[in-house]
Amino acid sequence: MNFMGRLPESKWTDGIAMTKPSSQYKYQDLKDYLIRQIQTGPQENGGQLESEPQLCRKFNLSRNTARQAMRELENEGYIYRIHGKGTFIRSETPARLRKIALLVYDTAYTAHPVTGALICGIGEVLEQNGYVLDILASRRSFHDESLKQLAASYAGFLIGSYQLDELTLRELKKIAKPWFFVKNYLPGYEEKALRIDFHHAGFLAAEYLVRTGCGNLALIYSGEGVAISRDFKSGVVDAALEHGVRLRRENIFSADYSGRTDVPHIVEELLEHSDRPDGIICASDELGAAVLEALGKRGVSVPQEMAVIGCNNTVFGRLSEPALTTIDIHIDELGRLAAARIMELIAGREFTPQLLSPSCIIRASTNKESCS
Repeated sequence: MNFMGRLPESKWTDGIAMTKPSSQYKYQDLKDYLIRQIQTGPQENGGQLESEPQLCRKFNLSRNTARQAMRELENEGYIYRIHGKGTFIRSETPARLRKIALLVYDTAYTAHPVTGALICGIGEVLEQNGYVLDILASRRSFHDESLKQLAASYAGFLIGSYQLDELTLRELKKIAKPWFFVKNYLPGYEEKALRIDFHHAGFLAAEYLVRTGCGNLALIYSGEGVAISRDFKSGVVDAALEHGVRLRRENIFSADYSGRTDVPHIVEELLEHSDRPDGIICASDELGAAVLEALGKRGVSVPQEMAVIGCNNTVFGRLSEPALTTIDIHIDELGRLAAARIMELIAGREFTPQLLSPSCIIRASTNKESCS
């Protein structure tokens, strides 16, 4: 059986099928193309590949170029040769080519409910399709030889960390494996990301408090160093401007993501204001739960005296007292979408960036009115 098929000429550069800029070596381009065909083509066990001379004629390559590509495919377990009969696809794809890596800054983050839900969504879809998900810590920066070695072990990379350094990003662009950001991203890489619309999340949170009667808002977020945190703040500011309510600069605070250290001091400062806010927007449920605890210790009635809304829809909000109104960012759905998209890229399809829209979940920490 002749396994190989010819792609339309418009998809070829220098005789090699390309879905991205050509690599430095033509044999690598040929190898990448053959891998995509092996993984996604009309496979049968023992399917035969075209011979090196046929590949040379079809793609206008030298014999050495074709031989190098075939040799590496054989060494990596994609193919095997039978003297006098030809080159054939192995009946089982090498295990390392069924692995996807998720890069996070620190594996300790995987214990967080948001990261955990993202991982569950990704893993669910990958497992259903025969892939394995590995979690790698990017704190030590993957670049140079270490990243090249990792690229040989994985079919694709999902980037869940905004702390990735520029050198690592440059190296990622060089390797012939698909990758994109998921949830977190770096400014300038929006077109290489699947994201939650955190601007809309912030807008929804502020707008709902306005609809419940709040007219003087405060914001606690993770600061300007994180893109999704800036997006959330921008949405809150836009909603306050659109609805004509107060969000004074002195009522905007940054805090560590857990809120354990900063929130008690922030709440104390807010309560000392002569014109104290009647609604507090928190960029995470952890911050919201910490605010509710601090307000309770000071005898402030929620939501009668001060309404509180969080974001992320995690266990912190569900178990707080009172239960925390929150913005659901549908992180598990994002995980499932990321898994489907990385498999599409492995199959040779183009990447399309996407923003997922959040929604509002009403609980006891705000007035119980509908939120559209």
